[in-house]
Amino acid sequence: MAMFAVLLLLAAPLLPPAAAQQPPGCRRQCGNVTVPYPFGIGARCHRAEDRGFRLECDDTRHPPRLTVAGYGHEVVAISLASAEATVLLNASRACYDRTSGSGRVLGRREYPMALNGSAFLFSSMKSKFVAIGCPDLAYFVDDGGYYVTGCMSVCRPSERALPGSCRGGDGCCQSNIPLGLASYRPHVRSFGRRQQQQGGTFLANSTGCAYAFMVDAWWFWYAGSHFNRTGDFAVPVVLDWAIRGAGAGGSCATVRENATAYACRSAHSVCLDSSNGPGYVCNCTSGYEGNPYVLGGCNDVDECAEHDLYPCYGVCTNTPGSYLCTCPKGWSGNATVQDGCHQQDKFTLALKAVTGTTCLSR
Repeated sequence: MAMFAVLLLLAAPLLPPAAAQQPPGCRRQCGNVTVPYPFGIGARCHRAEDRGFRLECDDTRHPPRLTVAGYGHEVVAISLASAEATVLLNASRACYDRTSGSGRVLGRREYPMALNGSAFLFSSMKSKFVAIGCPDLAYFVDDGGYYVTGCMSVCRPSERALPGSCRGGDGCCQSNIPLGLASYRPHVRSFGRRQQQQGGTFLANSTGCAYAFMVDAWWFWYAGSHFNRTGDFAVPVVLDWAIRGAGAGGSCATVRENATAYACRSAHSVCLDSSNGPGYVCNCTSGYEGNPYVLGGCNDVDECAEHDLYPCYGVCTNTPGSYLCTCPKGWSGNATVQDGCHQQDKFTLALKAVTGTTCLSR
């Protein structure tokens, strides 16, 4: 792989500039969000081979709003290291007439989501499907109308509620999402009259509105404030992105067939197959950091300057892609741990010198 990266670097001047790195003059900031290549704001500032990398910045908003061109979803964070992006998506809701007992729908807003053909897929590791409200049956279907995932949420009596719980019996339920999910259509349904007649099993408590949404699993914490919510709201959702476009190849093993579309441009970069769907991502090799998608983007890490991450209690020497941590002259031991170096006495030094001379003479 290292030899392959070097060959690509030597061939880089023959490639179109846009394929090698972001052209000069492109914006790299929209509000509080940093935009690293292969993403770009506006035309010719992004990786052109893949949909989803072109972003737009609406400066008329306060703060400015970053969105995915052609999709409209607001982007609030982009990570090169983890190949993830966080977007804000609206929660779907359905509100019912609970006072009369009719269960009549007073209002319904369902927000389908489609990322088909883009660089993005929903993160099955960091995003979950959540439904709140009760009694509530919520589920997602795919483009073909087939069930993807869902859950049922009912409510225990208030005095028996479990704060923070999202296991189905306290007005909140959640379920995992599968790998490779690019789109969904949410559905929120209340129980019918037959189920309502079962009384306390399903209707020990109820809410006026029920919601269904995808959400960052680490961000979401079910609280009592969700219980009586009736308005619209948006939540953060984690997406996995990868090089998936035309000519990119399905994996690292096939990208050699089309070197001009190969996205890992830095000489100190490595190709990794995507863990979610087809395609691949690029990382800087060990001991380097930066942007592997641009020429010269991965730079040597000065481990000696980052003592908290790379502790050295002796003599630290930075090397390309690594570092050396040794005990001072006249000392021996492990310099990477505190008090790991021990001063040698003159007899030990003399003995080592003699032993070394003897070994060399054999």
